[in-house]
Amino acid sequence: MRRVLSVARRDFVATVMTKAFFFAVVGMPLLLLSVMVGAGYLMGTHEEAPLEGRLALVDPTGEVLAAARRELDPVHLAAARAKILERSKALGGEMLQGAARMLPEAGVDAVKVSVEVAEGDGEGVPEALRAQVVAGELLAAAYVPEAVITGEARLQLVVRGDVDSDHITLLERRLGDAAVRARLARRGLDPDETRTLIDRPQTETLRALPDGQVVGASSGLRLIKKSVIPAVFMMLLWAGAFAAGQQLLFSTIEEKSNKLMEVLLSAISPTQLMAGKIIGQGLVGLVILSVYSSLGVVALVAAARFDLVGGGTLALLAVYFLMAYFMIAPVMAAIGSAVSTVHEANALLMPIMVLLMVPLALWFPISQDPNGWIATIFSFVPPVMPFVMVLRVAADGGVPVWQIPVTLVWGVVAIAGLVWVAARVFRVGILMEGKAPSLAEMWRWARVG
Repeated sequence: MRRVLSVARRDFVATVMTKAFFFAVVGMPLLLLSVMVGAGYLMGTHEEAPLEGRLALVDPTGEVLAAARRELDPVHLAAARAKILERSKALGGEMLQGAARMLPEAGVDAVKVSVEVAEGDGEGVPEALRAQVVAGELLAAAYVPEAVITGEARLQLVVRGDVDSDHITLLERRLGDAAVRARLARRGLDPDETRTLIDRPQTETLRALPDGQVVGASSGLRLIKKSVIPAVFMMLLWAGAFAAGQQLLFSTIEEKSNKLMEVLLSAISPTQLMAGKIIGQGLVGLVILSVYSSLGVVALVAAARFDLVGGGTLALLAVYFLMAYFMIAPVMAAIGSAVSTVHEANALLMPIMVLLMVPLALWFPISQDPNGWIATIFSFVPPVMPFVMVLRVAADGGVPVWQIPVTLVWGVVAIAGLVWVAARVFRVGILMEGKAPSLAEMWRWARVG
């Protein structure tokens, strides 16, 4: 055991004590954090350019003109902006409110658009008005046929080429709302009163937990809990386990190519060497997982949303990471021992990578239905089972209690089988030279020993 630990320590130190590793694990998160903070600061200090100009409206009925002027009135727009931000905060807190600030109505503070009457002699915006828009004399021109008010046609909007996309969206929505206002007025209904009557009330949703605690469960938070958190957990697991496994593959190929492996085998058995390398790179993976998980926890604590991820979920993340790594690592070690170049290894890794991509492909259906038949079946299929289980555990659905210990026991059995097969391949492949074997030949090595 002492020799195994010596190999593990050597591999761990050789990987961690490098500038490349420090930059990848520490420098890259700091760089991303700096970019995010800088982007947030710029977004917070950025002032949307004012929307100014003349809007020519061809309105044969004359019923939309007054409504359009009201919809584009700065006071009315400010009220709509405040309502959007208030609703978004109630639904999902500060996170969703920050996203809502990107909406056109919420992002445009200064609107100075004068709506003018224009004459038209046919369908669509007249050519004379189009020419004025092109020349920059008009901000935009719109044609509202009478059928728009009855709901049987669409309005036409011609906008100057340099108008911002958010400003165009705002004009589209405001003109559409003006048409709706005209429809209601034609039927003798007060538009503001009607909208108040049909406006869906906000719901304060709370969730009562088994321990008696009551926590918020708004739609925004449920979306984050159901889709975003599981995806982040699975990507953490996938990136950490695969990065460590890939480093194990590269180090094995390198030591075999420069004949260092032969020196090591003079003092240690192939099985001990493989075990030491797997443990050493596993510790590297734990460092990667710890750093990125800590950043996530700090972000949740800073946002006062640590309730989205419980301590038990974090503990299971660590457990399933170890399971994922010890399923991937033996395969990487076996392939690394059987080839002499990374190019040869990539050819053998292709079918394995396709299998490991399954959890990424199944992320959405599993997070939407964590207890469905797809999620349940793949929870017991190595080597994708730890990734699927992390998705299910982190999703807002709850996993049957019995499945967690069963998957852990079955995972240990699967790991034992993979290590046994990999050790037999490693023992033969580590001293092989020449053409790289096929997967079928490597399987024959495992059977023959």
